Amino acid sequence: MSSVSLLAFAAVLLFLPKSQGCSLTEDWRPVSYRQRLVQAEIVVHAKVLNKTETPGYEDMWPHTYAGLFEVYCVLKGGPLQYNITVVEIGGPTTCSRTEVDVGEEYILLLTRKEDGVLAPHEVNTQTAVIPATQDNLDMVALTCGLQNFTLPLGSPGNLPEQRGCPTHPNESGEQCVYVGMASHVVMSTTLSLMAALLSCAFGLLEVAL
Repeated sequence: MSSVSLLAFAAVLLFLPKSQGCSLTEDWRPVSYRQRLVQAEIVVHAKVLNKTETPGYEDMWPHTYAGLFEVYCVLKGGPLQYNITVVEIGGPTTCSRTEVDVGEEYILLLTRKEDGVLAPHEVNTQTAVIPATQDNLDMVALTCGLQNFTLPLGSPGNLPEQRGCPTHPNESGEQCVYVGMASHVVMSTTLSLMAALLSCAFGLLEVAL
């Protein structure tokens, strides 16, 4: 995610009405997709089949709900079943507004609660869903720190190619991208530019003298 996108996301959060119990510290900053993927407990590529009430939050339906998902690939934290239910989507006290639409595909960041039930993992108080665009799937496939991708348990053996797992760097031989690499590149470029400007300034000063 570019720095411009991160700033835009932060600006949107400032103007969203906060749910009860939501509180962000003054030094809070959004982090990139890759950073959230690496920190998430479980990551899957899945399609939303249905939305229902979350047990214990019936009075908050439809703002807080459970989602039934068809899992195409377990990108981290498997094994998982082909069909999974994720509770507490929408969140009773969330700042980041994790929301899904029936029929849409997402890269989901999940965590397992004490009772074993799956729930959104809102890393850094940011949404636990990433649009499953081809660019984002390619980004996931080349992120360092994710183990080998696996198909869900009980999945049909004849899944279309676009509904299976992407090719892992270990198999493709491509170089994976470490989290923070883009920041290092920006910092290196900035330092080089500063050095060049200082050199130019000293050169002009010598000419003037």
